[in-house]
Amino acid sequence: MALPRLTGALRSFSNVTKQDNYNEEVADLKIKRSKLHEQVLDLGLTWKKIIKFLNEKLEKSKMQSINEDLKDILHAAKQIVGTDNGREAIESGAAFLFMTFHLKDSVGHKETKAIKQMFGPFPSSSATAACNATNRIISHFSQDDLTALVQMTEKEHGDRVFFGKNLAFSFDMHDLDHFDELPINGETQKTISLDYKKFLNEHLQEACTPELKPVEKTNGSFLWCEVEKYLNSTLKEMTEVPRVEDLCCTLYDMLASIKSGDELQDELFELLGPEGLELIEKLLQNRITIVDRFLNSSNDHRFQALQDNCKKILGENAKPNYGCQVTIQSEQEKQLMKQYRREEKRIARREKKAGEDLEVSEGLMCFDPKELRIQREQALLNARSVPILSRQRDADVEKIHYPHVYDSQAEAMKTSAFIAGAKMILPEGIQRENNKLYEEVRIPYSEPMPLSFEEKPVYIQDLDEIGQLAFKGMKRLNRIQSIVFETAYNTNENMLICAPTGAGKTNIAMLTVLHEIRQHFQQGVIKKNEFKIVYVAPMKALAAEMTDYFSRRLEPLGIIVKELTGDMQLSKSEILRTQMLVTTPEKWDVVTRKSVGDVALSQIVRLLILDEVHLLHEDRGPVLESIVARTLRQVESTQSMIRILGLSATLPNYLDVATFLHVNPYIGLFFFDGRFRPVPLGQTFLGIKCANKMQQLNNMDEVCYENVLKQVKAGHQVHLFYLLLHLFICF
Repeated sequence: MALPRLTGALRSFSNVTKQDNYNEEVADLKIKRSKLHEQVLDLGLTWKKIIKFLNEKLEKSKMQSINEDLKDILHAAKQIVGTDNGREAIESGAAFLFMTFHLKDSVGHKETKAIKQMFGPFPSSSATAACNATNRIISHFSQDDLTALVQMTEKEHGDRVFFGKNLAFSFDMHDLDHFDELPINGETQKTISLDYKKFLNEHLQEACTPELKPVEKTNGSFLWCEVEKYLNSTLKEMTEVPRVEDLCCTLYDMLASIKSGDELQDELFELLGPEGLELIEKLLQNRITIVDRFLNSSNDHRFQALQDNCKKILGENAKPNYGCQVTIQSEQEKQLMKQYRREEKRIARREKKAGEDLEVSEGLMCFDPKELRIQREQALLNARSVPILSRQRDADVEKIHYPHVYDSQAEAMKTSAFIAGAKMILPEGIQRENNKLYEEVRIPYSEPMPLSFEEKPVYIQDLDEIGQLAFKGMKRLNRIQSIVFETAYNTNENMLICAPTGAGKTNIAMLTVLHEIRQHFQQGVIKKNEFKIVYVAPMKALAAEMTDYFSRRLEPLGIIVKELTGDMQLSKSEILRTQMLVTTPEKWDVVTRKSVGDVALSQIVRLLILDEVHLLHEDRGPVLESIVARTLRQVESTQSMIRILGLSATLPNYLDVATFLHVNPYIGLFFFDGRFRPVPLGQTFLGIKCANKMQQLNNMDEVCYENVLKQVKAGHQVHLFYLLLHLFICF
């Protein structure tokens, strides 16, 4: 294949080898790509290298326990990386976890940040399991063995040849006489030379001149010119005058401070004297311009230069430290020492202020006026396209979307029609019946919420061994439980569950209980003395029912569940042998209020479940509120992890309750309206027409009896709420 003319001209000055044959088979290219892919995968510490290292260093008798730990790391990597990825990605993730935890005893902040940067959000339990498994593997080796493994990997990685490094180029070219002067634009007066040594010497001489970087003299520098003019006009008669650089430094720092114009005027007058009134006026008028010009200068560099100059002057005039001594300084030395002390005090004040304001956010500390100006200009450009008389801006502020809140009424109240004043009407498909005694309105049940693409049912066979034992006899979780599963079973987040009656909130509580048990499951053994779970039920009858339910579910795991109410007292030994307590708000309030005795019990509580949390609005609300406040206070004071789970069927202000329980609304808040009911609910309203009070009560009794009799004959169950003061009966 003949090369083009331009390519040949370029290659004539180099010794790069030519390749005439560019025709290769497609299969050869695929083979090369696969080999290159294998080489890339083999770089660094891989999972195969770890297994090979373990097989070489350990005996076969120990490899059985090591294989279980390796499976734990792979399982953790699978949960962190995701089940959708292939085996290569999971093994790479397992090698990354091994490398991250091989010198760590626990999962710290740095390790969490590294894993999150690599894989994104991940369950903390998986990271803890990987760390524990890695520590068990590392315990079989010495520090020298681990160092050898890491060094071997780094050596293999260091031997990698980068693309183009092995290509040899020739720099032979036509030499030009570097002593010849080249004219610029035909002008012989301004010439440059090709002599590199001459050019280097000239620039080195310029760089060696002692000038301060923040106040370099630039063309048209207003501050420099004014200061130079002031020194020439007012300090001519002085033998020693301060340098322009030093005075510019001091004036710039004073102008860049946060002081007001009046305060700055006094300081400038004290520094410059009455001769500098004209300069003070110009500096204050052009303060913003001067500060913007030198905004990117470094005060620390300037202060370091001043400090070096002061030390140099003091070193030249050093005297013996005995007897009475008198130090004679020139005017320049006095001015320099004054500036040095001023800068030292300013930096001390800045450090003191930074130490007191620890709560200042990092964004405020990194204040950049230029960036803020750019953002403001962009906002103004975007605002040009927005209509003036529009509600769009307010709507954008109010429309905060929480991922797990399914509230159709709240969504309807955010629509433009409702905000504009339109009234809400009954849905389509209602039936009306009007006669002499009453008017009947039948509202059909609402359609169920359609399935989204992200919803996937959770099958019991896909859970781990603990989950399968607890949910024995069940095939899969229902729709609400499947939505909540990831947060309840794999995280430590506080949660608030608002779901209709019969939606399966008790099994959601069971998921959080199993997560806590899994936290203390190590090497096939549940460490029962390390945790306590408290379930707060509003009534004694419900407490007894929950005790029976959880006892049956957790019996295969060996977890003991006991009831602790006013009727069921437990001894200290029984409490110590119990892992889950089902109690009432008043009883748990008494237990946690004691200063001694039961303190050890409350300190090992790791999960607090509050059933019917909407009781906060009723007479027993202060008791429940004190329990939550005391628990949150214990978390802050002891820095221990206590998870709070709130369950409720009717809770209109769920955002307020979520804030009170310290629930992250984007992760732990779940609200399900009537569309998620397992059995759809229809409503029938009966309105009595009579205006006479006695006749109204008689008609109400008659109508109620007829409708209840009709429902019973149809084979339905009836639950009647008879309200004398209302004109509507709902059943």
